[in-house]
Amino acid sequence: MKVEANEIIVNFHAMITNNINPRQFLKMTRVIYFSLWSALITFFLIVLFTTNHKIIFNISLSDPLKISCFIIASVFLPAGKKYAGMTFGKINLNDTLMNKLSKYQTGQLIRLATCEGVGFLSIVSLLLTSNIFFLAFLLVALFTMIQYYPTPDNIGREINLTPNEVDMFNN
Repeated sequence: MKVEANEIIVNFHAMITNNINPRQFLKMTRVIYFSLWSALITFFLIVLFTTNHKIIFNISLSDPLKISCFIIASVFLPAGKKYAGMTFGKINLNDTLMNKLSKYQTGQLIRLATCEGVGFLSIVSLLLTSNIFFLAFLLVALFTMIQYYPTPDNIGREINLTPNEVDMFNN
């Protein structure tokens, strides 16, 4: 997927002025999605290749970082999904498509941000302890993010768009 910088600027300007079509909205939402995904992967690779410590694997629960990562992942990932669902639930079926998409994007950003927070915490924990066990939390966050990939069908299902509104993404 090749997106040029000028196209992103034009799409961002159109989004601010509410002069955007659903296809542009989908492109912009995917750019945001892939930016968050690539940020996690890039940070992980930088930490992995720049660490001077020997990487270990230790499952012992004596490390408070493991317990805190588990608690944060267990609380924040479902909370992000629930909050996004509450945001999607506030969408009035009589709203314009742009209003619906604006609320969708708010919920999407919130749930992706919770995944990113868990992912960054696990990477920082890996950096501090050199314990590859924290990779498990990163993988959970990344696989959760995969479920949130924005497709016309997923967006339509999550915010109850009509088939005609879903078709507008393909035009």
